Amino acid sequence: MEPRVLKEGDLFIVSDELGDIPEVRRRLGLYYRDTRYLSIFELTVNGQKPRLMASSCRQNCVCDKQLANPTLELPDGTSALARTISIQRSRFLSGGLHERITLYNYNPFPVPLSLGLSFASDFLDIFEIRGMEREKRGTLHKPDVSDSRLLLRYEGLDDVTRTTEVVFDVPPTSAKIEEPTPISLRRATTFLPESIDVASVTLFHPPAAKVLWNLTLQAREPLCITLRVFAREEDVDTGPADFNEQLTLSCQRYDDWGETCTLIETDNELFNQLLERSVLDMQMLMSPTPAGPIPVAGIPWYACIKGPNACVTALQTLMLNPQIAVNTLRYLAQTQGVKSDPLHEEEPGKIVHEIRRGELAWTGETPHSAFYGSIDATPLFLILFAETMKWLGDDELYRELLPAAKSALEWIQCYGDIDGDNYVEYVTRGAGTAGGGWRDSRGIVAYPDGGTVPEPLKLVQVQGYTYKAMMDMSELLASKGEDTIARGLAERARALKESFNRDFWMDKLHYLAEALDSSGQRVSTVTSKAGHCLYCGIVDEEKARYIVARLSSTDMACGWGICTVSRRDDRFNAMSYRGGSVWPHDNSLIVAGMKRHGYHWEVEEIATQLFEASQHFDYNRLPELYCGFPRNREAHSVPAEYPVACNPYGMAAGSAILLFQSMLGLEVDAAAKHLYLTPRLPNWIQHATVRNLRIGDHTVNLHFDRRADVTRFDISDNEAGVEVIIPPG
Repeated sequence: MEPRVLKEGDLFIVSDELGDIPEVRRRLGLYYRDTRYLSIFELTVNGQKPRLMASSCRQNCVCDKQLANPTLELPDGTSALARTISIQRSRFLSGGLHERITLYNYNPFPVPLSLGLSFASDFLDIFEIRGMEREKRGTLHKPDVSDSRLLLRYEGLDDVTRTTEVVFDVPPTSAKIEEPTPISLRRATTFLPESIDVASVTLFHPPAAKVLWNLTLQAREPLCITLRVFAREEDVDTGPADFNEQLTLSCQRYDDWGETCTLIETDNELFNQLLERSVLDMQMLMSPTPAGPIPVAGIPWYACIKGPNACVTALQTLMLNPQIAVNTLRYLAQTQGVKSDPLHEEEPGKIVHEIRRGELAWTGETPHSAFYGSIDATPLFLILFAETMKWLGDDELYRELLPAAKSALEWIQCYGDIDGDNYVEYVTRGAGTAGGGWRDSRGIVAYPDGGTVPEPLKLVQVQGYTYKAMMDMSELLASKGEDTIARGLAERARALKESFNRDFWMDKLHYLAEALDSSGQRVSTVTSKAGHCLYCGIVDEEKARYIVARLSSTDMACGWGICTVSRRDDRFNAMSYRGGSVWPHDNSLIVAGMKRHGYHWEVEEIATQLFEASQHFDYNRLPELYCGFPRNREAHSVPAEYPVACNPYGMAAGSAILLFQSMLGLEVDAAAKHLYLTPRLPNWIQHATVRNLRIGDHTVNLHFDRRADVTRFDISDNEAGVEVIIPPG
C-alpha cells in the first residue's frame, strides 16, 4: 500500500491507504517535532476492517478515503451485504489533525453497527523509529478517556511532557484500555533509511485505547462523527472549531502559496502535472523558522532542516519562488557556527548540517540539536547567496548576509582545508556523516576492492562546490567594490581548478575520481558526483566532454535517470541507498551542468528519462530516490521504488523546476537587468509559458515555441525592464 501523507507546519501524518496507522507499519504515524504522537490509529466496523474503494491526497491540503463495509451480520440474523454502507474519511491538518467520518446506509432498512477507533502512542523519537536503541526511556502513562476526550501522555527524559489529545464531537458509547504487551520482541532491521549494518530493535507495544460508538444507520441518511487530534508539548486551546471552515483555511494556504510563485505552463499535460506537484509539495514541506518558512528535507525520516538540502532546494527553486532562498539564507546565517565544539562538529563560520527537536536531541543522546557534521553545507550556502543576489539584486539583503558569507569563506580557508593543500576535506568525529557530503553513508566511499578509504577525505563534488563558491563570491564582491578580497578569492579558485584537474583526473578512465584519500591517492569508483563538478565549472572543457559522455552512457544512465554508481563497478547495487540508485536532485544538478557546457542533446535525454520515470509514481511525484535497474522497453518495465525513500522530498520536488530552467538555459543578473536564454525545448514540449518570473522587485513573462529543432521565444509584460541576451555557443 502507498502511504498517504499530509503535513502542516511541524505536524505531519503518514498513514496507509485506508487512513489507518496500524502498528506493524514502521514509518507510519502522526509526528510532531521529531516525535511520533500516534503509533496506532485504526478504524473498524463491527471489529472488521472496511474495504478500500478509493484513496487520494493529490491536492496535499486534504486526504479523502472512500471505504465500504464488509458483510455485516445483524442482530436479527439477517445481513448487510458488503459495499452497501459508504464510509468516507476526510482528513486535513490545521493546528491539529481534523477528521470527519461519514457513514451512509444504502440499504432499504436500518443497520445497527459498532464503529471503533483504536489509538496508541509510543512517543518514539525519529531516531528510535529508524533503529536506534536506548538504555532508558521516560514515563509512558496509560490512556485517559473521559466523556469526549482522550489523552495519551509521555514524560520524557528531557523534562518535556508530550501529550496527544483526541477530542470527539460525539461522545463514544464505551472505551476500553488495552494493556501493553509485557514481552519485548526483537527483530533484525537496518538503521533506516541508509545504514549498511544490521541492528536488533526492540518492538515496543504501548498501551492502547479503543473507543466504540454503537450506532443505528437509518436508510439513505448520512451520519457523521468528527474528531480532532492535537500533538503538543505544552497546553494549547483545543476549543471548538468548524470542520468546513478549517478545511477552507487549509486549502486557502495552497492557493495563497501558488499566487506567490512563477506560473509555468506547457502543452504537455503530464509535464504540467509534474511541475504542479513540485509547487504543491514545496508548500507541504514548509516548516516555520525564525527567518520564515523553509522546506524540510523530506518525510518521514528527515522532517527537519538540513543545511545542504535546504541550500540545494533553494537553488533549484529560485525560478519558482526566490523567497525560499531568502528565508533559507537568513535561517542558516542565524544558526551558523560560532565556536569550536567537537561533539556537534561546530566551528566558526560553518553552516549547520541538521537540526532536530526531539527528545534524543534535547537529552544529548544524539548531537543533532544543532549538528554541523558536513563539509558541503558551507560552500553551498555561499553559492546560494551569490545566486540569490543575481536574481534579486537586493542591496539590503546583501548587507544583512555579508558577515555570514565572509565567515563562511573564512571557515573554508581556516577549517575546511585541514592540511593546507587548497582542498576542503573531512575527518569523521564521533557521530559524523562518514565523509561529510552527499552520498556519505558509512562504507559508500571505498576502494574498488571494498577497502576502507583512510581520512581525511577529499570528495570530488565538494571541491567543485568550493570552487564555485569562491568564483561566485569573487564576482559578487568585485561588483560591490571589495576588489582586494575578490582578487584573492579568484586566485585561490584558479589554483584549486588547476590542481583539481591534475589530481582528480584518471587518464585511463577519462573520468574524475570519487575522492582523494589521506595520502592523495585517487578513489577510482565512477560515480555521478563528477556531474556536480560540471555544474560548478571546475572541470576543464576538454575533460567535460568525457564526463558528459560517460554520464549519458548506458552504464550510468539506466533509462530512468543517471545512477549514483556505474553498473560496471563491482560494488554497484541497483537497490542500494546510494550505491546504484537514481536520485532526482543529483540528476537535476548534472543536467544543469551539461547545459552550461552546451551539451543540449544530453540535457534533453536525461530530462526525458526523469520525466518518463515520474509518470510511474503516485501523483507524478518524484521520490527521494528509486532503484537503478535498467529500463527494459520490450518488457515495458517501470522504475522500482526504494521501499523506505522519503516521499515527498524537497530536493526531488525542486528537481522538476531546475530541469525546466535548464531546458531554457535561463540565468539572470538583476543588477545589470540582464536575462540570459539558450532555450531548447525537448520534442515532447512544443509550447511553454512562464508568467510572473521575479527578477529583482519586478516580473516578466516569457513565451517559448519549438519549431523543428529550434526554440524561439518572446518576452512580454517586462516590468523588470530586462534585456534578453543569448550567450555565444
